[in-house]
Amino acid sequence: MSPKNPSSFPLIRLRYIGPYLLIFLFVPIITVLAGKWIDSLLLLPSFPPFPYNIIIGVSIMLSGAAVGIKATRHLRRVGKGLPWGAFDKQAQSTILVTTGIYSHIRNPITLGYTLLPFGMGLLFRSLGMTIFIPLIILIIMIIRIKKYEEPQLEARFGKKYLEYKRKTPFLVPRVLPLILGLFARQREKIGENDPATS
Repeated sequence: MSPKNPSSFPLIRLRYIGPYLLIFLFVPIITVLAGKWIDSLLLLPSFPPFPYNIIIGVSIMLSGAAVGIKATRHLRRVGKGLPWGAFDKQAQSTILVTTGIYSHIRNPITLGYTLLPFGMGLLFRSLGMTIFIPLIILIIMIIRIKKYEEPQLEARFGKKYLEYKRKTPFLVPRVLPLILGLFARQREKIGENDPATS
C-alpha cells in the first residue's frame, strides 16, 4: 500500500458510514431511552420548565454540533485527517493542526459531541440525560484520547506536539484569550471593510 500523500484530503470511505450512523442516529435514540430510564430509576423531576427547555436545549445542541462539525472540517482541510485516525491509519492527519478552533483547545470534537447529549437532556427535560449521559460519554472519550490518540500524536509529531500540548488546554478553552481573539478578528474585518484604510 502506498503511503498517504500529505497534500491530499482523506477519503470518506463506505466503511465510515457505520460509525456516522451510530453517532447521529442510534446514539441519540439510546441517549433518550437511557436518560428516561435514569429519571424513572432515581425519581428525578422534569427540568427545565417549558419553554425554556426548548430555547436552552436547542441552543446548546446547535452549539455542540457547530463546534464538532467546524473542528472536523478544519482537521480534514488543514491536517488532512479525520477524527477516527487513532484507529485507521488511512484517516490519520499528516499535519499537526494547531490553528483555528484547535488553537483554543486540543479536543474540540470531543467538546462538541459532549454538548449534544447535554442539550438533548435539557430539551427533553431529562436530568438523567443532562447529567449522566454526557458524563459517561466524556469519560469514554477521555480514556480513548489518553490511551490511543495522544501517544500516537506524540510518536508522529514529537516535540511539536508536546509543545502544543503544553500550551493548549485539553477540553475547556481559556476564556480571556478566546474573547480577545474574537475581538481582534472583528477589528480586522472592520479594517478590511473600511474605505478609509484602503
